[in-house]
Amino acid sequence: MKKIESYTAHKQEGILLNANENSSNISKELLEEMKKGMEEVYFNRYPDDDCTELLNAYSSYIQLDANQILCGNGSDQMLGMMIGYYLGKGKTLYTIAPDFSMYDYYATSYEANLLKYPCEKDGSFDIDAFIEMGLENNVKLVLFSNPNNPTGHFLGWKDIKKIVEAFKDIPVIIDEAYVEFATESMVNHINDYENLFVTRTLSKAFGFAGMRCGFLCGPKKAMAQLKLSKVPYALSSLTMKLSTILLSHVDEYKESIEQIKNRRDALIHKNYKNIKIYPSQGNFVMVTCKDNDACLKMFEEQKIVLRIYKNCDYFRITIGNEEEMEIVTSILDAYDKEA
Repeated sequence: MKKIESYTAHKQEGILLNANENSSNISKELLEEMKKGMEEVYFNRYPDDDCTELLNAYSSYIQLDANQILCGNGSDQMLGMMIGYYLGKGKTLYTIAPDFSMYDYYATSYEANLLKYPCEKDGSFDIDAFIEMGLENNVKLVLFSNPNNPTGHFLGWKDIKKIVEAFKDIPVIIDEAYVEFATESMVNHINDYENLFVTRTLSKAFGFAGMRCGFLCGPKKAMAQLKLSKVPYALSSLTMKLSTILLSHVDEYKESIEQIKNRRDALIHKNYKNIKIYPSQGNFVMVTCKDNDACLKMFEEQKIVLRIYKNCDYFRITIGNEEEMEIVTSILDAYDKEA
């Protein structure tokens, strides 16, 4: 039996600042609209396999032709589909380290090789050296998150363009799970290239993680072929209906997204002596302390769940609501004073 890199699901007890979820559930008004929308769902029938209504709604949101978008059970499924389509035994997936562990899971499940370019502690890396290493190793697929998870580091279009053009004969996938918290999206450049793909999700900025709705965006020619390989009925009728309703309210999320960014930036700009909080364009920050174990114990005592990485000298804090971040700040203040 082949060895597959496992993925560990997150804890669901305590104050959850570990999975980069939105701390706020959907509004009562939106919930009522969704309840009415459920009356239109035929639960006895299979879903619309073309996802027409949902894709049209997402197309309107990101301003890309609906024929250039696929949807699935989270952007994870879209990434898995791409890795399975373009890779296989002996072919190499090229990414960076650290990055989202699901890339490892899917690559090993298809018996593909993994090549990781090591980043600096803040998530930055030498673009030219990254390109050189990939070309030397004849990689067949380039994939990384932007903003990066867990560092929060972000590459602008100038750097992405350089990578896409250097690997012009293979797919380059930009995982934009957290892009609503960043300054720009690469979706706007998809029509300029035949090898640029972007994955997106409703899980993070829109607080819809429980419905598992993600998207793959790409050039028309490639997407026409990929649609032939997608999993039938990947999304339930309920997920499609409720996601479509959600997308009719995206403008209402702008304020809450800005509030999350403001709380993130306020935390980043805290002046600590024994704590390093790295710049981020996600809804999270990467943190390292003089004594991580001591600091993490203080969070554990307050029943705050953070993302801890095995054999790493950093941890990740999701930016929660105002009350949650007041508790986080008070713990960090207390630790820094005692340290």
